[in-house]
Amino acid sequence: MFENMNQSPYAANPSAKLSPTFFGKVMLFFTVAIISSIAGIFVAIVFLFDYFMAVPGIMFAFFVAELILVFTARMWSTKVPLNRFLFALFTFISGITIAPLIAIVAASPAGLVILAKALIITAFVFTAVGILGYTTKMDLSGMRMFLFIALIGMIITGVVGIFLPWSNTFEMFYAGIGVLLFAGFTAYDFQKIKTYPEDRYIDAALHLYLDIFNLFLYVLRLLMALNRRN
Repeated sequence: MFENMNQSPYAANPSAKLSPTFFGKVMLFFTVAIISSIAGIFVAIVFLFDYFMAVPGIMFAFFVAELILVFTARMWSTKVPLNRFLFALFTFISGITIAPLIAIVAASPAGLVILAKALIITAFVFTAVGILGYTTKMDLSGMRMFLFIALIGMIITGVVGIFLPWSNTFEMFYAGIGVLLFAGFTAYDFQKIKTYPEDRYIDAALHLYLDIFNLFLYVLRLLMALNRRN
């Protein structure tokens, strides 16, 4: 959950004009990010899972590397070709870190159905909200502070939940709020990409990737909680 932790100085602007070339680059690297993260999931499950079970510290090391890359993104995001390599590396590692969750869900009763539903719902929500954010005439820049404060609240609540486990009902509520939060980030970020300088396409792609990555996680958590209730 790293969205906007490396805050962009470029505010959303509904009236800004976006270069087709820039938008094409953003979508290209967003697609690369999705493919890279899927590759990370595959490599982790097929080749690394036994190592994760034997040495839990390996997963922690990947998570730390993920944090370092996302928090330093503004330092390397315009340095070609380093930016492309580190962007692909970050998304690959993010796939590795989510792989244990994917494996656990897949192995559970109705797990594959839950995963399929999560993917479909995430794709639908991301596309619908993204189109809304990109085409709306409403200025969404006012959402920035609200979304960031809500994100901090979600992070703090999540940390507390590690030490004080909550009920399944609260998990449904928490995951539902997470879905709404990252749907909001998606709309905001799609509008915001109109304001990026031409050399910030990696920044824009990274924000969209973080949106869909976190949206998927919360949709998955919500579906898992609903499945437990039934």
